[in-house]
Amino acid sequence: MMYGQPPPASWRYDPYTRTWVPAAPPYPAQLAHRPNSWLLAAASLLLLARLGAALLSPFATLLGLYAYYQGGGLILPGVHAGGVDLGGMTIDQAAARLHGAWNLERRIVADDGMQPIAISPSQVGLGVNPLGTAQLAYQVGRGGGLLPDMGQMARSLWAGGEIPLAVNLDADAARAGLEALSLQVGKLPVEASLQYVDGHIVPLPGELGYAINVDQALAALAADPASILLGGYLRLPLKPVAPRISDASGAVAEAERLLNSPHQIVAYDPVNNEYLAWPIAKETLAAWIVVQPGEHGLQAALDAGLLEAHLEVLSDALEPARWLEAANDSHTLAQTLQSGAPYALIVHHRPTTYTVGPGDTLLAIAWKTGVPFWKIQEANPSLDPDRLWVGQELVIPSKDELLPLPVVLNKRIIIDLGRQRLSAYQDGRQVWEHKISTGIDRSPTQPGIFQVQTHVENAYASIWDLHMPHFLGIYEAWPGFMNGIHGLPTLSNGRRLWADILGRPASYGCIILDLQAAENLYEWAEDGVVVEIVP
Repeated sequence: MMYGQPPPASWRYDPYTRTWVPAAPPYPAQLAHRPNSWLLAAASLLLLARLGAALLSPFATLLGLYAYYQGGGLILPGVHAGGVDLGGMTIDQAAARLHGAWNLERRIVADDGMQPIAISPSQVGLGVNPLGTAQLAYQVGRGGGLLPDMGQMARSLWAGGEIPLAVNLDADAARAGLEALSLQVGKLPVEASLQYVDGHIVPLPGELGYAINVDQALAALAADPASILLGGYLRLPLKPVAPRISDASGAVAEAERLLNSPHQIVAYDPVNNEYLAWPIAKETLAAWIVVQPGEHGLQAALDAGLLEAHLEVLSDALEPARWLEAANDSHTLAQTLQSGAPYALIVHHRPTTYTVGPGDTLLAIAWKTGVPFWKIQEANPSLDPDRLWVGQELVIPSKDELLPLPVVLNKRIIIDLGRQRLSAYQDGRQVWEHKISTGIDRSPTQPGIFQVQTHVENAYASIWDLHMPHFLGIYEAWPGFMNGIHGLPTLSNGRRLWADILGRPASYGCIILDLQAAENLYEWAEDGVVVEIVP
C-alpha cells in the first residue's frame, strides 16, 4: 500500500502490528453445508476393521491354543479322569499322576459288617491302568479334523470333560488278598478242649468262628470292579467256620490216665556222666493236654509247643555252659511222656575259654581241657602254637563236637591212663575191667570225652605197618587219623606186639587190649557208646 493513500475498503486495521492488513474472505455458506465424502469413507473402513477384528480374535486365539497343545503332545485343557485334572500334561505325566492318585494313595473301605477297615485297592487286586487311561484322555480333540477338533477344545475349555478310568482286576491277587484279610477280620473257631478243675478233667465245648466268604467277595469284585474302586466300598460277606473238634468228652478218660501217672523230665549229661530229673506237677501237665483226632476217635495228647517253652525254662536254669535243645526234643518228649516209654534228653555244652598260663603249650592245654590240639587250633584260626603268651585267651570248642553220634545212654567205657585199666559199665554196673596199654610219652593217648564212632574188624595203620584186630575208632588224633581201642596188633610179617607189656604205656596213642577182651568189647559196644579217658 502506498503511504498517503486511504486503505481499500476490504482492509482492516491490526492493532497488534499497527498496520492495515487485508481482511479474510468470508467462508462460503454452501461450503459449510456440503458433505465431506472422504472423511465418511475413512470412518466406515475403520468401523468395519474393528468389527472384523472382534470376530476373528477368538478364532485366532483358539487356533493358537490348538496348535500349542497339538504340537506339544499335551492333553487338552479341562480333561479329567477319575477326578484328576490331566489338562496340559503329556501321556507319561498323566499316567504318573493317575497311578499316584488311584493306585498308591487311594483307599477303599472293606466292611464285614462289624469292623470296617481302610485298605489299598491293590490288596484285593484292584487297580487303574494309568497308561491306558492317559492315552484315552490324550485322544480327546484328536483325529476328527481341524474344525471338529477345535470345537472339542472349545467345549473342553468351556465345560471340561471326564474320561472313564480303565480299571483292572487281578483275580489271583484278589483271592490272596481276601484270604489275608480273612485272617485279619475273621475269628478262628475255638476247638473243644479239656480243663483241669478241682483235680479232675472237664470237657469244654467248641465254638463257631467266621471268615470272609472269599468266593462271594471275589464274584462281587469281578462283576463290577470299577464301581467298587470309584465308590470306595467293598462288602465282605462272611461264612461260619466250625471247629474241627466240637465235643472233647471222648478224650476225658485218656486225659485222666495221663494226669494220674507219675511223670518227670529226665536229661543226661554225657560229659559229666550225670542224670538230671524234674518232676512234673499235675497242674502243669494238665495245661499241656490237648484234644486231637486219632485212629480210633478223639485222643488226649501233650502240646509239644507248650512243652518246648517249659524246656526252655529248664535250660535257662542250667549253668551257662550247659543247655537243652528244646525245639528238637519237645516233640519226642511229648510222645514218650504220653506213652510212658523211658526217654532222656541230652544236655549239651557250649564252647568255653582258656587263659594261657606260664609254661603252657598247645599239647598241654589239649591235655588239660580234654580236646585234641588240632580242634583248638581249628577254633582259633590265627593261633600260632609256637608263640603262646601268658594271658592269651583261647576258645575251647564244645565237647559236643567230640560226640557226633546219638549217645547210648546205658553204656559207658572209662579208660584210666594212670592205672592203665579199661572199665565197661552197663546200666550203672561194671561189667568188665581189663588191663591195657596206652600211648607212650612221645605219642600219648588224649584224655577227654569221646565216643565209639567206627567198627573195623581188622584195621591197618600203614604208617607203622600194624594190623589192629577189632578196632573201635573213638577220636581223631589229627584230621583223618583215628585213634581207637583194639586187640594186640601184628606186623605184616605176622609178629604180634606188646603181649608181655600190657599194663604200661606201649602204643602210639591207641588203647591196646588182649585179643579176647578186644573181641568182647567190639561186640558189646555199639557206635555211640561214650568213652571217657581220664589222666
